[in-house]
Amino acid sequence: MKHTLYRLHLLTSSLRIVGDAIEAVALPWSLLDTTGSLVSIGGFALFTHLPWVILPPILGRTLDRTTKKVRLAFLALILQAFLAVLIVPLSSNVRAFYLIVSAISALDILHRYYGFSLVASMTLDESELQGLNATLATLGNGVSLVAFPLAGFLAYRFGIRAMLLDAVLLLIGALTLLPYLNVEVKREGTAEAGEERAKISRGFVIGILAAILLFNFAVGSFRIFVFSALRELAEGKVLYGLLQSLTTAGSLIAVVGLTYLARRRRAGLKRPLVAGMLLQSTALLIVGVPAVIVLFPAVFILGFGGELLNVSFSSLMQKFIPLESLGTVRGVFDALATLVIPLSQLTFAWLLENGMTVLNASLLAAFIAFLASLLFVSLLGCMTKD
Repeated sequence: MKHTLYRLHLLTSSLRIVGDAIEAVALPWSLLDTTGSLVSIGGFALFTHLPWVILPPILGRTLDRTTKKVRLAFLALILQAFLAVLIVPLSSNVRAFYLIVSAISALDILHRYYGFSLVASMTLDESELQGLNATLATLGNGVSLVAFPLAGFLAYRFGIRAMLLDAVLLLIGALTLLPYLNVEVKREGTAEAGEERAKISRGFVIGILAAILLFNFAVGSFRIFVFSALRELAEGKVLYGLLQSLTTAGSLIAVVGLTYLARRRRAGLKRPLVAGMLLQSTALLIVGVPAVIVLFPAVFILGFGGELLNVSFSSLMQKFIPLESLGTVRGVFDALATLVIPLSQLTFAWLLENGMTVLNASLLAAFIAFLASLLFVSLLGCMTKD
């Protein structure tokens, strides 16, 4: 039954990715056409990110408290479909527009946490967890490569009315879950695995989260270095688009490889995690070199290492954090991670604007990233000894 739900989650996640692409293109361009102001785009970013700062701990706790998690995913998809239709006639009302996009973003959290808990309930085996998460990430990256060009065409051709297709996709996803609304999602695992989880202290969890957040702070600066290198170039926008695609390609190759290793029972949790952190730290070293050509290997390495880290960190949380508190812990982490990235970008942008060279700033970011990696490896070593 859980494998059936997992396959349905792959389907609904794919539909959500296409919908996310439509929303990411059609909504801000519709707002810009209505207001003619770039400030409104900043408002759009604020209202789409704000729910990820405020709501994840609350929604994660809600998911933790019920075993009927499929119902919450179904409800989220139905409400999102309704809002996707509602925003079309209300797109000229800026206040209503902001409220609706915030609600859509908030409901997206609930659907994604459902999938996170579903995978955690299926197995505690490291390779199986890696395989499930890597397959999901592989599908997501593959769909993204196609979804964004499609979303651009739809937004150009139909404008805000492209959101009606988003609504249809959401509704299809919800209907696939309809026969499974009463299915309970509970943890399955061995007694030995339960004892292993019991040894993990709250201090250890806090230490792991702190190390990852410090690492995210360092890596969050990467985008500033890319913009700094491209802002004086006439073809900067074109190059930025190519770099984004190359990052996605790196992510896709990483998760395809991780899926292959998981099927051969060679994908543990720790080595891909550490490899991902070291690769992203290396990307920070490369990106500071004053030559545009180095951006291409840097963004590829960043995407490759980032996907290794993201998949393995999700698997680590799913293995060692009890299902009854998994959503809450993940929610707190996601809220803090959402805050860390803009704080990082503001910090390093301020340093560059006040005279620090890009090379020195990237060296500082890389030093922080390597330091966080060492802290993380030390904590993992303590867990192994225990």
